[in-house]
Amino acid sequence: MRTSEVLRGVLTNNPNVKTFSVERILASIGTERPETSLLMFSIPALVPVPSPRGIVTLPTGALACHMLAGKQHLTTLPHFITQLTVSRKTLAVAIHAMLPIIEAAERILRPRWGWINHHISRRAIGLLLFLLAVAIAYPLSGFSVLHALSIFVVSLGLAEQDGAAVLLGVVAGVISLAIVFSAGFTARALRSKLVQAVRKFAKKLGKQVLAQFAQDLGYRGLARLLTFKWTDILMSWDPERPAPVPAHPSTRLRRLPADHTFQSHALLLRRSREAIQIPGMPRVDQTGARVGEQARV
Repeated sequence: MRTSEVLRGVLTNNPNVKTFSVERILASIGTERPETSLLMFSIPALVPVPSPRGIVTLPTGALACHMLAGKQHLTTLPHFITQLTVSRKTLAVAIHAMLPIIEAAERILRPRWGWINHHISRRAIGLLLFLLAVAIAYPLSGFSVLHALSIFVVSLGLAEQDGAAVLLGVVAGVISLAIVFSAGFTARALRSKLVQAVRKFAKKLGKQVLAQFAQDLGYRGLARLLTFKWTDILMSWDPERPAPVPAHPSTRLRRLPADHTFQSHALLLRRSREAIQIPGMPRVDQTGARVGEQARV
């Protein structure tokens, strides 16, 4: 089964579930597919959807530790990780937003470079994925999307058994970590990123206060504009909404043949020209050509 089919099955196999826990997501994917689970939990860092804190870093780090330990199948994760939850709407938007990319990649990916699945290779990849998960949790790195993209590419390559894709993701992950470790841990860099984070928080807080003030004055449109987020546009999309059912052919208006209208007009014209006979009255020809007296009986 391809990776896209597995991700789509997370939703279709749980049609009545409104809130997904990490445990349910892992069970839906299967314990024999830890690579697909890694890919699944990297998606919320790539798609701007509202997700709870830790839904990316904690499951990804735990799954990477399983690979680092040399385990081929997923075992029990800590309870505080498996009980993290995400809404169905958020999960559906995240999955369906990435499905076209995954399906396009599946047409290119193919099993090759089998040495990538050697236990030593998998342990090394697990260590890299764990470091990437830690880097995503580092709030001042500024490269969280690049880290998550590296995890996504590596996981997709492992799931499709394509060593070239795995190597591409490993190279991207090493480069992203090198950038963080070279420029992200100096005193000057930390001070600069801390100032940027404080400014961003103050700006967000100021917008919320101003929006509340505008809301109290009755300017609801201005309040919505001040609190506008691109996430709101994405979350207005409902990928699970069924497509409209086309109308049955029998309910559509049947189009009359071209000569039907002509025949109808001809019939009305012929009837209008017929003579009208009323007892006790003279016979009148509707053409006005002739009026005669009817013989009395």
